[in-house]
Amino acid sequence: MSDTSFSLAEIRARCAVLPAPAWHRIHDLAAPRHAAILVPLIEVDGVSSVVMTRRTAQMEHGGDWVFPGGRRQTEDESSADTARREAGEELGVDPASIDVIGQLATRGPIDTGYLVEVYVGVVTHPLSMRPDRREVAAVRAIDIAALLVDDRSFRADVSVTRADVVSDYPALRHYSIDGDHHLWGMQADILHEFLHHLTAGRHDF
Repeated sequence: MSDTSFSLAEIRARCAVLPAPAWHRIHDLAAPRHAAILVPLIEVDGVSSVVMTRRTAQMEHGGDWVFPGGRRQTEDESSADTARREAGEELGVDPASIDVIGQLATRGPIDTGYLVEVYVGVVTHPLSMRPDRREVAAVRAIDIAALLVDDRSFRADVSVTRADVVSDYPALRHYSIDGDHHLWGMQADILHEFLHHLTAGRHDF
């Protein structure tokens, strides 16, 4: 698919007509814990981009590229508030500057027991970001048009080896962050869903 530019106004309009969020059930748990993820969007000099973060080495799944998110806290009035708060903490912005504009499919309960709700939000003051260096090793804002180039997305097998798990994941979606790093697995599925809706179904692989 050729690259396509979208203004934030166009993205807001597309998100306003998102279908009701589906539920991608993974495990059956009677009382899952609740978490939320935000797909952050920014616009700088007229270019709309998706913001991704790389986890620090001491974090679970250290070194992975992800969207900001975390577990719901008692002070959160909704899962959207969780997504806004977590993104604010990780990106170092005022949560009030994050405008939630849509909701994607819910995922889980995942292996860690969390049921994850996923939101799309606009960071209205992106130039003031001061990432939390305890959790965030790097931040990348990638032009949406660049993510829609054909060779930016692909499927590949992944092997994960940790002290508590050794797993092979066949043919998972990937998006290239740069030549050496990828967004993959559930995070890539989230990005794919967003881009699929944004392009009215033209983006797929």
